[in-house]
Amino acid sequence: MKMVIESQDEYLVEHREARPGWVIERRKEEKRVITVFGEMSYERTYFYNKGSQSYAHLADTYAGYRPHMRIEEPAKAILTEIAAEQSYQCSGKGAQEYGWGEKVSGQTVKNAVDKLKIPKWGEVGSSEDKRRVRYLYIEADEDHVARQDKKGRMAIPLIYVHEGAKEVCKGRRQLKEARYFSGPYKTIEDMWFDTLDYIENRYDLEYVERIYINGDGASWIRSGIEIIPKSVFILDQFHLSKYIMAAVGPYAKMQAAIWKHIGEGQLEGVLGVLREAEKAHPERRKAISRAKRYIENQWDGIEAQKRYKEELLGCSAEGHISHILSARLSSRPGAWSKAGAEQMAGLRAAKANGVNIQEMYLAQQPQVVKALELDTDKLQQARKKMSHNVAEMLHNMPILNGPQSPLTRALRALIDAA
Repeated sequence: MKMVIESQDEYLVEHREARPGWVIERRKEEKRVITVFGEMSYERTYFYNKGSQSYAHLADTYAGYRPHMRIEEPAKAILTEIAAEQSYQCSGKGAQEYGWGEKVSGQTVKNAVDKLKIPKWGEVGSSEDKRRVRYLYIEADEDHVARQDKKGRMAIPLIYVHEGAKEVCKGRRQLKEARYFSGPYKTIEDMWFDTLDYIENRYDLEYVERIYINGDGASWIRSGIEIIPKSVFILDQFHLSKYIMAAVGPYAKMQAAIWKHIGEGQLEGVLGVLREAEKAHPERRKAISRAKRYIENQWDGIEAQKRYKEELLGCSAEGHISHILSARLSSRPGAWSKAGAEQMAGLRAAKANGVNIQEMYLAQQPQVVKALELDTDKLQQARKKMSHNVAEMLHNMPILNGPQSPLTRALRALIDAA
C-alpha cells in the first residue's frame, strides 16, 4: 500500500492532466495510518486548487483516506466488534494486541460505534415465503443502567420474538427463530411497531392463532397488546414469585395458601390471605401492600397464564437481559449517556441476531470515488521493488505478532509457500 500510494502521488505530480486545476503546494508530507496489517507510513504531496481555493492531499483522496484520518475503516470495523464485548478503553488497546501499532483512544472507538446505523429489524425480516405457525411468543424486559449525570438509573428495554424452544442437548433448550429488538428508538411505540413490521413481514398472520406477550406487567410491556394483533398478555411467574416471597417469604403456610388461590383463580382468596398476613406481621406491611397492588393490577395476566397453560413455555427474559444487555451495560462499574446506552444495546441486539458487525460497519462507509491510477512504468518499478523486499516485509508484518486469527494463518501459509 505504501508503494502504491506513493506511486500514485508521483503519477499525479508528473501528469498535470490527471489533476486539472491543482498545483503543487508542498512535497514529501508524511501520513501515518493504522491498518489491519499494521501501521503504515508514507509520503505524499499537498496540492492547491486556485479555482476552488482549497487544499488537498490528492493521493489520500484516491486511497479513500479523509483529512486527519488516523485509523483505516476495516480496522475500525474490528474495534467496533470488540467494543460490543468490552469497554471502549479496553477495545482501543486492541490495536496493540493485534500488532497494528500504538493503541487508539476509547473515544475513537466510541465514535466508530456511534457512527453505526442500527438496522430496523422489521425491514430486515421481510420475506416472500412467510412462515406459518399457530403461536408466536414475545418476551420483554428491561435492564437498569447507571446514568452519567448521576441521576439514578435508566431503563433500556429489550423485546424478542420467537416460535418456541427446541432441545439442543440434554438439559439445554434454544429459542427457535429468535429475533431481538433494542436500541435507539425514539419511543417505545416505535419499538413495538418495528416488532410488528417484523412479524408481518416474516409470518402469515392469518395462520397465527395467538401471540403471547410475556413480561412483568410494566406499562410499556402491556402497551404492546394495543399494537400487536391477536396478542394476549401473560404475567411472568418469576416476578409474581418475587412479590409473594417479599410479602410472606418466611411463612410457608401463607405462601401455599396464596398459590392455591392463584391456581383456583380466586383473587379474593389471595387478597384475604395477604390481609391476614398484614395484621399478623405489621413489620412487613409495605411489602405485603406492594404484593396486593401488584397481584390486583396483573390479575388478567395471571388468569391468562392458567387459561393457556398448555400452550405456554415459560419466560426467559431475565436470562436474555443478563446475556444481551447487562453483560455490557450494567454488570461492570460504569455509567452511560442515554444515547450511548441505546446505541450499544442496538449493537448487542444486532450481534444476537447473527449480524456480522464488521460487515455491517463497512457496508455503511462511503465508497472510494476514484480508483488508484498508476502508469505502467511506475507499476513495474513497484513490483520489482516488492519482489526484492517481499520476504522481509512479510516476516516483519506487525499483524503476525498479534493473536491467532484466520488472517494470520492465511498470511503465514503464504509466507511458507513463498
